[in-house]
Amino acid sequence: MNVICRQSIRAAQLANPRCRLWLEEWWKTAKREQWTSLHDVRQTYLSADQVGRYLVFDAPEGKRLIVGVRYARPEPPTGGTLYVKHFLTHREYERGSWKRS
Repeated sequence: MNVICRQSIRAAQLANPRCRLWLEEWWKTAKREQWTSLHDVRQTYLSADQVGRYLVFDAPEGKRLIVGVRYARPEPPTGGTLYVKHFLTHREYERGSWKRS
């Protein structure tokens, strides 16, 4: 997958040191995958959910990584894209304002 916004991941790592390794592993994993559906994502991240055009990943410390998704397509073959949008606490996630951005 083409993952856009490395700066957002780095900022989340600096602000959340306990999540640093998880975020780094997520980045590396997402870069090498070619997810075509939520089913594919759940092969790696069992708790991932899709909310509209976003994928939501459960991170350590009760955090949520929110990424926009354009899945890869096998025919014609096109790579997918993930857009890192937010790294939120559970409370921020529950408020739902991230859905409007």
